[in-house]
Amino acid sequence: MSESLHDERRRESRVATFKRGVIRFGANGMELPCRVVDQTQGGAGLSVSSTFGLPQVFRLAIEGEPGTRHCRVIWTDFRKLGVSFE
Repeated sequence: MSESLHDERRRESRVATFKRGVIRFGANGMELPCRVVDQTQGGAGLSVSSTFGLPQVFRLAIEGEPGTRHCRVIWTDFRKLGVSFE
């Protein structure tokens, strides 16, 4: 799916951030570093080394923000994904 189709479904304006993040998932506390490339109040665009094996729901810690956010994957494209905050 092209980026323009992702943009068309977004309800809020996105803000480019390029912050570091950490995706946390699984009972063993697996961690995957990521880059938060853009963000809205309702979600974010993330860049990762690969989306292979990444669960549909996880916790996301974002550099400079307190705590973590519960996320649900909305779309993926090999090394990029869009998530909604729940």
